[in-house]
Amino acid sequence: MLLTCISMTIIGLFSGSVMYSYFIPKYFKHINIKENSEDGNPGSSNAIAASGAPIGIICLILDVFKAFIPVYISVSILNISGLYLVPIMIAPVLGHAFSPFLKFKGGKAVASSYGALLGSFTISGAVLVFVIVMAIFQFIIVINPNSTRVIAAFAIASILIIIFGNIFEIKLASFIISVVVCSKHLLNPNKGEFGVFIWRYGFSIKNKKLQFARR
Repeated sequence: MLLTCISMTIIGLFSGSVMYSYFIPKYFKHINIKENSEDGNPGSSNAIAASGAPIGIICLILDVFKAFIPVYISVSILNISGLYLVPIMIAPVLGHAFSPFLKFKGGKAVASSYGALLGSFTISGAVLVFVIVMAIFQFIIVINPNSTRVIAAFAIASILIIIFGNIFEIKLASFIISVVVCSKHLLNPNKGEFGVFIWRYGFSIKNKKLQFARR
């Protein structure tokens, strides 16, 4: 089990480190999304914005599946469980966040995080918690800028998994994944005014003043 765990962790780390959202726009559209985006993040959202929806969606799918596949194989085919599963789940996320192909300056790892969590769907519904919480912060209780929204969603989702989850290794993996994602967003935040909105109305801080605003 240990050798299998090490092998799948290495595979997951390598798979996660392949930066599809950077290389596909660069080689097919001749667009460097690190240079053509506000935050320089080589992620799928910037790939969509810089190179268009068709290329960007392909990048998004690949960023999810590069993390999903090694975790799914480990859980559902190799039947790896217990603490052996933790490094396998976090490996593709770390690979994306600190890709050696980009001098260890990778992306913010949101899509790969969903992929890693989705890979464990046969034993845990953790991915649904993350998706639902993110959807709430995206459409109902909207927090701006995007980095603040992601940090809030991942922090709350991981807390819910820790409190209500029943598989320790999923709790631990979810927590570590959230720490990685939140750290990347804290170190490279999106610019913009801070605001909290319920549906269309809420409050924002502009010129250091709290004011009523409409989204």
